[in-house]
Amino acid sequence: MLRDLPEEILILVFDLLIERGNPIIDQLDNLKHISNARLVCRLWNTLATEHMFKTVRLMFTDGEYKAWNEMLDSEVIKQTARGVYIHPASADDHPDDIWNAYSECHYDNLIRAISRITELDHITALHLRFSRHCVGANYQSLRDEVVEDIRKRQEILEAVFQAIQRRSNGSNGESPIRSLTIQNLQNAPFSQFTRSELFQDVTRDIDALHLMVADELDEDGSVEDMDGIERRTFESFLHHQWLVPLSNHLVSLTLSFRSPWGTIPGYFDGRGLHFPRLRTLTLGNFVIGHHDQFDWILNQSSLVSLCLDNCSILSYMTTFGESLEELHVQAHDWVQYPSSSFGIDDNVAIYGFSGTWEVVFDNIRTSLRELRTFRFHYYRDSEFPVVPEMQSSYLDNTRYALYGYYGWNHADGRKDLVVSCCQSIHPDAVNRSEETEEGDGRALEALVQEVRKRVD
Repeated sequence: MLRDLPEEILILVFDLLIERGNPIIDQLDNLKHISNARLVCRLWNTLATEHMFKTVRLMFTDGEYKAWNEMLDSEVIKQTARGVYIHPASADDHPDDIWNAYSECHYDNLIRAISRITELDHITALHLRFSRHCVGANYQSLRDEVVEDIRKRQEILEAVFQAIQRRSNGSNGESPIRSLTIQNLQNAPFSQFTRSELFQDVTRDIDALHLMVADELDEDGSVEDMDGIERRTFESFLHHQWLVPLSNHLVSLTLSFRSPWGTIPGYFDGRGLHFPRLRTLTLGNFVIGHHDQFDWILNQSSLVSLCLDNCSILSYMTTFGESLEELHVQAHDWVQYPSSSFGIDDNVAIYGFSGTWEVVFDNIRTSLRELRTFRFHYYRDSEFPVVPEMQSSYLDNTRYALYGYYGWNHADGRKDLVVSCCQSIHPDAVNRSEETEEGDGRALEALVQEVRKRVD
């Protein structure tokens, strides 16, 4: 009979009883079936409870956070929980685009609810998910859907870190929080926070850091937000205030942005970054625009797993007459094409970068000798954090990109690269994806085979 099965087998069965919700839209798991399994016997009740409350969720519902408080009033749940998921804002990713702003009462209740993290003795992982909608410091007014301004985000961050600090300073032998995930961290430099003793105390125990960075880019890619000070300065802040302080003890790292990052308008210079214990690295939406820009990754010789999620190489850049220096873009490795190249108007300046994925793949294969898992894939709404084992590796047209006055453009289904809203580089004139397909394909296959051979 089922009740006579070994506990190890029952645990696997119970896991299949949970209908997983879509994490992209923050959908809750369906626990109906596993809840019924708790009624069979005491053993099943114990094992099913461990599955149901392995991660406890603090989410905006009625502003009173009753579900959270009721869970933490249960000693069984507090002893069972191993992780915390905090989504303080209302359902900003709702498919019908429904938003509700905090009231002051709701906000005070939230801060009090966060403080109860100190009661969870056995949690080792915390996932904080902000709203994906944010505005910069220079905006005069908030858009309707923005429920967390910069000040509120920093206050929530501080409240979470304070709760972790108080918990670690307790005398009950609590398990330290080792894994920290922050989803939709705004690309604002919270310098006072990251330089504080609070930040240093909490991050001292972190060996897994997963960051998804949100920015002020409108969903239509409008240029106004591309000029925001946050988009020009955050990469440097990320390097020096987040990564350097944690570099000696990180084992797993995810760096992902909602918009392409690394080359323009901000520049990520990873030179000098060294993670002596790093085994797993995932990059999301990272853009290579210089021949040495991937070197900091190649220098992480301890890497066992590398996942490149929606990453691309910036092959072309167009401006309406401005030089790269005027746009504060790193100009090394870029060449300017003659006026009217590719049939583009005289008033449009065109720049090109010759980098290819073939070179990147070959460098990964020869430099990262300990690599046992490699993923290179494209999916518009990837789960965060990405689970490399659930992904495959393949070439996609969008592995090369163009940046123009109207923002970022990748190849469409016909492999065209769009210069502006009304002009395209004709695919017969330039098609970077097609030009490099043979070399990129060879190098990717060689890399995949080499990694597979190391596992075998």
